[in-house]
Amino acid sequence: MRYLLPISLLVLSCSATVNAQQSETRQWFNSIEYNTLENTDLDYDSTQLSSHYYFAPQQNTGVWDDYGYLDTDSNIALHYYESNGHDNFSFNGEAFYGNWFVSAELSDLSNLDNYSVGAGYLFNDSLKASVRIQELEYTDEIFWFKAQYNHQLNDTDYIGFTIEADDDLDNWNASSRYFSHLGDDRYFSLDVDYQDPTNAVSAMANYYFNRNVAIGAGATDSDLQLEAKYFINSQYYFTANFTDYDSGDLYTVKFVAQF
Repeated sequence: MRYLLPISLLVLSCSATVNAQQSETRQWFNSIEYNTLENTDLDYDSTQLSSHYYFAPQQNTGVWDDYGYLDTDSNIALHYYESNGHDNFSFNGEAFYGNWFVSAELSDLSNLDNYSVGAGYLFNDSLKASVRIQELEYTDEIFWFKAQYNHQLNDTDYIGFTIEADDDLDNWNASSRYFSHLGDDRYFSLDVDYQDPTNAVSAMANYYFNRNVAIGAGATDSDLQLEAKYFINSQYYFTANFTDYDSGDLYTVKFVAQF
């Protein structure tokens, strides 16, 4: 009997650790990203800032950079982009009322003639269907139809699909994400994307060794891409990417802070 108390304490301690990890939620996601493209003709540099706020806590799926496939809560986001003296501010957001939601996007806050607005419905927290109208300053309006589906395989694993197309079916894209818990703190993710009419295909696989380190490899339209992630803790992490494009080597470094 004297062994039962230490064993019980150990089990309770492990259980409390797992529950604490699973109960971590975040609402405000911020990032700063620097890109540099090196080629023989012209070096290209850009900086991006992003701030994304959800009006309800978001639960991670076991790793600190994945919070599920579907956005099912009201949220707003601001983005800033700068490259070679040219900059741009953009905005997008979704507002939910029950299962219905509306969306809005301004691709350039200095030119309000370019925008899109939409509406949609969320079915059983697993299927989002929406339509939006895109207004552009010098072209006709475009209607876009979008569907996103998340299939939960178990408590942690899922596979998600997204497809979006314009009203003429001249432009469409499809993407999918598979996420799996391999045991302990090891996870695996696979992202695949297809763009038409360019016929561009990209894929990225990530392996999480533990809660602090992950590495990935893939291809962007047949160009090699490598990725590494280092998580300081549940709030702060870094990512580094390398892509071997035909036009040159692209290096990306990003820092994320989430609260």
